[in-house]
Amino acid sequence: MIKATLRWLAAPHHVWLCLAVTAGALLISLRPNTPEPVIRLTGLALQLLGVLTIAWGISKTRAMFGRPSIGSNIRAWLSAAPFLRPHHGSATIRMSAGGATVKARGHATHGAGENPTTESRLDALEKNLGVVHQRITGLAQEYDQELRHLASSVRTEQTSRVQQGTAVNARLEELGTGGIHISAIGAAWLFVGLVLSTAGPELAKLVSNA
Repeated sequence: MIKATLRWLAAPHHVWLCLAVTAGALLISLRPNTPEPVIRLTGLALQLLGVLTIAWGISKTRAMFGRPSIGSNIRAWLSAAPFLRPHHGSATIRMSAGGATVKARGHATHGAGENPTTESRLDALEKNLGVVHQRITGLAQEYDQELRHLASSVRTEQTSRVQQGTAVNARLEELGTGGIHISAIGAAWLFVGLVLSTAGPELAKLVSNA
């Protein structure tokens, strides 16, 4: 019972973090006889914390979809500056040859001889019928093998598509339930910090009269 209650209380940890930091900032700012600079500096610190939290949420969302981080983009942009390193022209040629599959089939027929008789003709016809039967059987087996291979490829492709769709749905769900929480916390801190910084003189008068 106690463990279940603790898990229930710890579930909205983003909310508790937001409330704890906001409550701490308000306790510092709204104490009796708090100087105006303290209120303004507290609001400024809360605004900076909110901006950093929003930037962290954006970076986490980019990493979730495999995009490079903001810091890596800045480093890549700075490293590409022309005045930081000399420019060397180079050219790269890539050639690729696709694989080719060649299939060849051959077959032989039986003749009736130079001076065919009725028996030799019938014997050659019987042998040729056997060759035709073997060819038909081989083609049917090859067709069945290709059909099984095609069916296996289709099943593999379907499984891959389902797995990709599941992964995309999981990322979208994580984006909707994870990254937005971080950005919402940053927006709340930014709002409270803006109020403290803007209304610093009025709040200082209010707490001085308390």
